[in-house]
Amino acid sequence: MPAMIFLFALIIYLVPGNDIPESGANIRTLRVGNFPIVLILEQSQGEVASAWLRTPAGVKQIEQLDGLSYVSDSVFLSKVDQDNKEDLLWRTSFTNFEGTGVHLWVGLTTWSPKAHIFTTPYEYTRWDAVPAKLVVPKGTAVYVSPAVPTYDKADSFRGRDSYSFIYTIRMTPEGPAFVPVPDVYKQLSILLRAGIQGEFTSTKRLAYVRMLNEFNSLAEGKPPKAETLLNFQIEKIAVLSWKR
Repeated sequence: MPAMIFLFALIIYLVPGNDIPESGANIRTLRVGNFPIVLILEQSQGEVASAWLRTPAGVKQIEQLDGLSYVSDSVFLSKVDQDNKEDLLWRTSFTNFEGTGVHLWVGLTTWSPKAHIFTTPYEYTRWDAVPAKLVVPKGTAVYVSPAVPTYDKADSFRGRDSYSFIYTIRMTPEGPAFVPVPDVYKQLSILLRAGIQGEFTSTKRLAYVRMLNEFNSLAEGKPPKAETLLNFQIEKIAVLSWKR
C-alpha cells in the first residue's frame, strides 16, 4: 500500500500531462481552488481503474468509483465552522454505460481540518428531461435520488421514466447532510405538480401525489417524514483529520 501511494504521488508530480499513450491509460487529477485535496483517477478506456483522494492526512482509495466514467463535478461553498473561511462541499459524479453510478461527496472544514467522504447513488430519472432550473441559496447542492420514497407502503418507482425525490444537501460541521431548504421545495412542488398532470398510471400518480405532499410540507419548514429519510441512501466512506 505505501508503495502504491508513493507511485501515484510520483506520477502526479512527474507526468507533464494526463495522457500516457504507451499503456493506454491516463492519470486525471481534479482539484478545487486552494483547498488541499486532490482526486486522482487512473483511467483506462474512459473508465476509472482506481481512484484516490489525497489530503494532508494521507491518501484514501475510493473503490466505489472503479469501473465508472467521470461525468462532472460541482463546488458549493459556505461557512459552517468557527473561522471566517469558506468550507467546501465538492460533488463529483460518475456513471456506467447503463446510466447508473455514484456521486462522490467530499466535505472539507477549515477550523478543525477534516475531510468527510460520502457517496450516494446516481441514476438518471425523469427530472433530467425537465428544462427548468432551480434557484438555490449559496452552498446548497440539489441531489436527485434514484427513487420515490414508499410513503404509506405505496409502490416505489425509479429510473428514466419516473420522477424521484430531490434532496437539498448542505455542508455541516459533521459533513454533507440533508438540510431541507423551504424555498427550493416550493419550486419543486410547482414542477412536480405540473408533471403529475401528464401521468396516467394510477399507482405512479398516487406515489407522486404523496411525494408532492412531502414537498409541500418541507416548503412550510416542517421536518421530513421517516420514509423520506430512509430513501436518502448516503454512505460514509471515511473522515480524515489533520492539524492546521
